Amino acid sequence: AADRAHTIAVAINPEATRGDITTPGHVFPLMAREGGVLVRAGHTEAAVDIARLAGVYPAGVICEIMNDDGSMARLPDLIAFAQHHNLKLGTIADLIAYRRRTEKLVRRVEEGVLREAIGGPWRLIVYATTIEYAEHLALVKGDLGGPEPVLVRMHAVDLLDDFLGGVHASALHGAMRMIAEAGRGAVVLLRERRPTALSERVRLLAAAQRPGMELRSYGIGAQILLDLGVQSMVLLSNTQRTIVGLEGYGIDIIEQRRIGSAP
Repeated sequence: AADRAHTIAVAINPEATRGDITTPGHVFPLMAREGGVLVRAGHTEAAVDIARLAGVYPAGVICEIMNDDGSMARLPDLIAFAQHHNLKLGTIADLIAYRRRTEKLVRRVEEGVLREAIGGPWRLIVYATTIEYAEHLALVKGDLGGPEPVLVRMHAVDLLDDFLGGVHASALHGAMRMIAEAGRGAVVLLRERRPTALSERVRLLAAAQRPGMELRSYGIGAQILLDLGVQSMVLLSNTQRTIVGLEGYGIDIIEQRRIGSAP
């Protein structure tokens, strides 16, 4: 244990060099992704995030907890273990939710007006994420401030459907028409950040599947809505689901309305 502790202390020393560590050893170094759990929801990133939030050097030591029979402890086992040893217990999901609430992940980079579009004109606002740079687009109609609910479409951009006339495009265009008729609302177009997104999308064609929107993407969308002044919303969607990534930001979703249906 003393050797391992010394190895860890040397490994996290910013002045240490490659020659200060002997390999192979009993401690396996891992490198966390920049951006932490908001980029990769892993234990490595969680350990570094917790250290950073505590105001100490961003490094940590992680290990698996085993049951008496040698199996890896799962959440129910860990709850019992924490209670027995009077330890705090948190999940990666808890950490993601906390960082979403306390950190600003988007910023405005460009604005303009789109006149030749369904239900136009629309005010366009380009947002960039501050972690793993990607640009997203908000189409805004009217003043979104105030307590009255506004129509909102959260739309994951799909190059095949949106540009080539699939069902997904119909949902986008239908939502734009509904918002134009109401005179107030927003469409948030969330772009896929992965460089292999298009090839993965083509691969799903054989299985007749569409990629779903990641929970993290809803968190980005929620921060965009907050910046636009949205407090209460009617979510335009043909898929019934609980969107915790929005409600976690204090945005009230009073209704999920099918696209094309009357209020």
